[in-house]
Amino acid sequence: MRKYSLLLIISCIWGSQFFFVALVTNDVGAITLSLLKALIGAVCLSMMSAFLKRENSNVNSKYYVLIAIFEVVIPFILIAQGQKYVSSSIASMLIAMVPIITLVLFVYFFKKKVSKFQTIGILLGFFGIGVLSWPTHEMNGSGTLFGTVLLLLAAMSFALSLILMEKLEGGSPIVHMRNVLGIATVILLPMAIIFEQPLQISMSGFQLVAIIILGIFHSGIVYLLYNLLIKKEGALFASFSNYIVPVVGVTLGYFILDEPLVTRHFIGICIILSALLLSKERVVHKNQKEY
Repeated sequence: MRKYSLLLIISCIWGSQFFFVALVTNDVGAITLSLLKALIGAVCLSMMSAFLKRENSNVNSKYYVLIAIFEVVIPFILIAQGQKYVSSSIASMLIAMVPIITLVLFVYFFKKKVSKFQTIGILLGFFGIGVLSWPTHEMNGSGTLFGTVLLLLAAMSFALSLILMEKLEGGSPIVHMRNVLGIATVILLPMAIIFEQPLQISMSGFQLVAIIILGIFHSGIVYLLYNLLIKKEGALFASFSNYIVPVVGVTLGYFILDEPLVTRHFIGICIILSALLLSKERVVHKNQKEY
């Protein structure tokens, strides 16, 4: 059950990301926001790594660079920009395509074997996301289309980075993700200076707190946990966090924001949880043996 607890914690952290991004995205540029998240996350993990014993790692530095680009630089910018044009329900559905894209990359590009239970679980999970998050209002034309394209590209980038993270063998996840976020910061800094002039941005104290939370928890801590989960269970299982995020959002909305919880939500949540169990073939086989 430990892996499911870790998956839930990751999903809870990411599930609140859209709320904090929405607080600052109209006043802080997408590149600058991405830079601040990566910088604060890198500082957080650097402080944690100071208490670790030095370990030799055989990881090729090119993987750090590639993961920084596809996991941090590209999706951070695309999500921050895409959320300006689409609702949170549409955004969660599009980002939830990460497991499906990961499955396609595994099978067709990296020639890896995927069990039928994992395939069914991923497809069933996406169906559950559709039931849970399908927007009840109409889309508003070209703006929504542009935002949709940006978020789909972010999902593709996330999926590729998931597979690359499996290459981070040995060593500490804290050090691995510290290096990734550090490289991302170096890449984003000149981009922010050229395109957005971050030193001239004016933020309220509330927005500053939101950015600090995004950097510590939604960048540093969550990537540490994510890398740990990938090491233990693989990229496909870790990608299921994108299915749990909308479940967390709906549940928190009901208990904290007094939002309605309708029959459609219950059905979607049940489908997603069933898909999560199907994705682990060992669980299915164990249950079959009991009968």
